Amino acid sequence: MPQKNAQDRLWKILTPVLLVLAVLAMAKTLFVGLEIDEEYAFSLGFRLVKGDRLFYTMWEPHQLSALPAALVLALYTAIAGTTTGALLFVRAVVLVCKAAMSAVFYRDFKQTIGRHGALLSAVVLFVYTPKWFLGPDYISQQFHFTVAAFLCFYHYYTHGFRRPWLVVLGAVCACFSFLAFPQSALAAAVIFIGMVLLGRRGKEPTICKIPRGAVLFVLGCMACAAAFLAYVLPGMGLTAFLQRVSLILNDPQYDFTTSQRLALLASQALNTAKFLAKPLAASVVLCLLWWAKTRQKRDWIGLALNLWAILAALLCVVRAVADSSSDERYFMPALVLAAAWAFRKGRGTAWEPLFWLGFLPGMAAYAFILRSTLLGFSATFMYLTWPALCGCFAMLACRQENPEQEKLPQGQCVLAALLVFLLVCRFWCVLVTGWKPANVATANLKQITAGPAAGTWADEKAADMQMALYEALEPFAGKQVLQAIGEQHGLGFMMAGGTLTIGQASVISGTDSDPRFIQYYEELPEKRPDVILYDEAEVRDMAAFHAWIEENFTITARYPVTHGTAHLQVLVVD
Repeated sequence: MPQKNAQDRLWKILTPVLLVLAVLAMAKTLFVGLEIDEEYAFSLGFRLVKGDRLFYTMWEPHQLSALPAALVLALYTAIAGTTTGALLFVRAVVLVCKAAMSAVFYRDFKQTIGRHGALLSAVVLFVYTPKWFLGPDYISQQFHFTVAAFLCFYHYYTHGFRRPWLVVLGAVCACFSFLAFPQSALAAAVIFIGMVLLGRRGKEPTICKIPRGAVLFVLGCMACAAAFLAYVLPGMGLTAFLQRVSLILNDPQYDFTTSQRLALLASQALNTAKFLAKPLAASVVLCLLWWAKTRQKRDWIGLALNLWAILAALLCVVRAVADSSSDERYFMPALVLAAAWAFRKGRGTAWEPLFWLGFLPGMAAYAFILRSTLLGFSATFMYLTWPALCGCFAMLACRQENPEQEKLPQGQCVLAALLVFLLVCRFWCVLVTGWKPANVATANLKQITAGPAAGTWADEKAADMQMALYEALEPFAGKQVLQAIGEQHGLGFMMAGGTLTIGQASVISGTDSDPRFIQYYEELPEKRPDVILYDEAEVRDMAAFHAWIEENFTITARYPVTHGTAHLQVLVVD
């Protein structure tokens, strides 16, 4: 009892400290930093707001993630009548949604994993975003909609199968997750199997001899699919739709075979293994010394795995500070292995739903994402965060259920190490264009005072570019714009108060020399631009595209726009 009282007193101090640190960290993220991937997410949504259509006039590979961003941007433009300041608004909406999701998690899990464990977990969920920024890009949507779907399913299966409407709501959230990253849709099959097993073991009411939750999940997904097709197909037809899907799937950036992808991953895995070997060796040595001293009978494998994850996470903290890089997630495989071990005896326990509805679907999604993404091996570890967190929740639930057998709060320690990593990266690192290392001490931050990013602070290069885009496009309200630039500046399309329209096949970076751009203007002559931008500092793979532009468009005026480090060239098209 004295020990419990001491822990309660400690948590009375820690709770406000954690909450304040989390709020301050996310407030910094709200106002500081800008990266082109976040801009890309905004420009996708803006295309829908301005009347572009999925698959028809939009040829981006990630266009299915445009719907949520479009809804929020449409709300803002309807209220404000402009896109000025839209970046802050959308970030704030995402932050509020994250806070609400964390609050729901705490409410539903405080009995299962304890109040302290639930608080720590909720703070981690609040502070974590896959790419660190708050903009609703496809990876962030895949994570957050997955968590939202899980919370709906978990409540239903742990509260006596009441409120079946939660399964339908969860199915809708899951479908948004699948739209954001279609390869993750394999998780649906795993979720269905899990629902059948959980329903039968819990004697859930059935529909046609199938547990009700599984049936509602399938029906919910089918309804979402029907609604999506009803939204996309009018005016296009199924044949044209399938042809356009094939065209987009054959994006040159993703033109690699499974064997080529596996070979690349294998070549990169060695560096990860070398990094993880050091904390693993330290963990094994510490556990052996502990065992030699105490000779206790305990789960030494689980302890070694958890200690490995903790040491690896803390080593990543050191690297993040030293390198000023927030992309140090090498600890995640260790955390996933610790999670898998935590689930080894889960049947009939309070953490069984965590396995079937969280961990296993997350691992299935990761397997297919790993095959299809362009990211390097270590960069894909952000997709392991959700199954890893589910394992941490299982550790907490196990200790909550058997407090005498497991007195060491291993789950809390693992989560604490993860939270330290997240907070250090949030406070120390700064997102800059190109994901280059930067920190608050060295980044030359400047305030952006105009355009959709108004009110935020970014590195000098990004801030100057936003102001140059504003100055270049302000005279062209209502016109159609093409950025003939290797690194697309998505917020540039939202200049001139949101009156511009987008006159190009794709707003993703790196596709400007794609030979399909000629086909785009041949099939959609109405998308020919009124104004074209060149970036004099960004010339990668642009020779062929620029030559085609000069030959096929009548340029009536050409002049430079310079703001600080940004140098644009404006071409006016007849």
